[in-house]
Amino acid sequence: MKYLLSAYLILVSIISWGQVQRVEVEAIDNGAAVPGKTIRVYLVLANDSDQVYTVYGEGIHLMEIKSTKPFYQSLLGGATSRFVNKKLAKENSEVRYDSWLTIGAEDNYNNNTDLLLDLNSFEKEGASIYTKDGAWYALPGNKQCYPDSKKRVLIMQLTSEGTMSGKFSVMGKDVKGQIFHNYDLEFTYKAK
Repeated sequence: MKYLLSAYLILVSIISWGQVQRVEVEAIDNGAAVPGKTIRVYLVLANDSDQVYTVYGEGIHLMEIKSTKPFYQSLLGGATSRFVNKKLAKENSEVRYDSWLTIGAEDNYNNNTDLLLDLNSFEKEGASIYTKDGAWYALPGNKQCYPDSKKRVLIMQLTSEGTMSGKFSVMGKDVKGQIFHNYDLEFTYKAK
């Protein structure tokens, strides 16, 4: 897998510096339907025509998504939003507030998020995600890679009773078609 990620990153790298202006954490009111607090993590981009298509950890730029208590995982959800049934999420709060990773999509509708990352412990036990050779991604140009009206691309939803934090790198393409990388982006959210 190490060589696959490295080859992928090299193939698409006409590198420019990052377009990510900041990482934004938004608290979602889960109405105490599940244990803990629910957050969504977004990347705020410089332009509405920029796109993000890979969130990764590699080499010295490690990825770690963690919490001081386990992440909430619904038995009916999935490790990525690609496995969250849109209809079921509307009807079932346990699925709606599941913890998952994504590129821009909150359920399985028109969602092509895929993995070069082992998420078995994350999905089965609510464990942290750690890698120096893994990623989740969508193919460049897919609608889900582009930001919303606030210039944000959703990259994860997390629910936990603990303090949630993360460190990761991203790759995308700017409005001029240049590939960019932003390394070692971070967030922290304390569930109160």
